[in-house]
Amino acid sequence: MLLALPTAADQTTRTLKVGMPLPGQIPFFWRDDAGVYQGIYADTLRVVAEDIGVELEFVALSQARLQRHFIAGEIDIEAGVSTRLEAEPALEQVSLYSRPFGLVNEVIIYSPELSFPVFILNDLKGLRVATVRGTPVPDSLIREDFSNPWQIAQRVHRGWNEIGLMQEAVAIHYQRDEQLKYQISLPYTSNPVHFRLHHSKGALLDKINHSLERLEQQGRLEVLVCKYLCGN
Repeated sequence: MLLALPTAADQTTRTLKVGMPLPGQIPFFWRDDAGVYQGIYADTLRVVAEDIGVELEFVALSQARLQRHFIAGEIDIEAGVSTRLEAEPALEQVSLYSRPFGLVNEVIIYSPELSFPVFILNDLKGLRVATVRGTPVPDSLIREDFSNPWQIAQRVHRGWNEIGLMQEAVAIHYQRDEQLKYQISLPYTSNPVHFRLHHSKGALLDKINHSLERLEQQGRLEVLVCKYLCGN
């Protein structure tokens, strides 16, 4: 299947429709009580958009609908996409990816009462581990699935589970802002995250990449992350 070349209209794109999957995930992206999108990904998108001179229109959709709308060209860009996770062929055919703008670290959270250092997944062989349903984990673990990381964090905090797996930024947010008590391991794996751009907006890819490179060199991307994870 041949991809359509960008048209003249694409060269003058002024508004990008941003797909935001529901439900949101603090601290990456969520919609506050005033209806404003907050989070590391939302702020990064705003800074890049300002830098390259485009406006953003945030569109909230379920993950399944977001993919369908992206394939149809009704969504122009997504943030926080890992290219290490397989996507369906129809989605890949219309997708372009920016340079990485961050890392998502996967960590182990565990009860403070555990006396052994839980740093790598091999340490957990044969143990029961709380995981988010559908996430890949080694077959050596005995997984106990839950619908979201908030459930896992609460269960480890309350002692209902001794060990859980989740993203580091989410674990830090719950520990700091929700005062949940557990230990956080060093990352056992890290996944670079990118912007996924619809191929019809391909004329913007170089501009986005150059913007991300400048922002990284200026330290502004690190400041955005720290806004949500470093506290006061």
